Amino acid sequence: MVLLSFHIKMQAKDRFLLEMIKNTLGYGNVYFQHEKRPNHTQCYRYTVASHRDILGKIIPFFEKHPLQSTKIENFKIFCKIAGMVCNGEHHNQKGIEKIRLLKSKMNRRAR
Repeated sequence: MVLLSFHIKMQAKDRFLLEMIKNTLGYGNVYFQHEKRPNHTQCYRYTVASHRDILGKIIPFFEKHPLQSTKIENFKIFCKIAGMVCNGEHHNQKGIEKIRLLKSKMNRRAR
């Protein structure tokens, strides 16, 4: 099963920025994410889980207003996966394997 979910994660001190994003876009949720890993700080997440909102609002918004950070590469991969889901490719093993491969390329730190 493949579920699309869009997240922006920030430290607790920047929660107000996530609230501004939520209020500007008019959908999604902001919540506290308890972090158990010792080398990570506590944070908040802005999350959109509706396929309709992701495909119809999130992707078009960030295509019109591109990210100005290294996360742009993650977004491009996310868009490929979303397109595959939209085309129904997640309903077969070959599509799921391709999605897994693409996902594994996301959120890699530069070395």
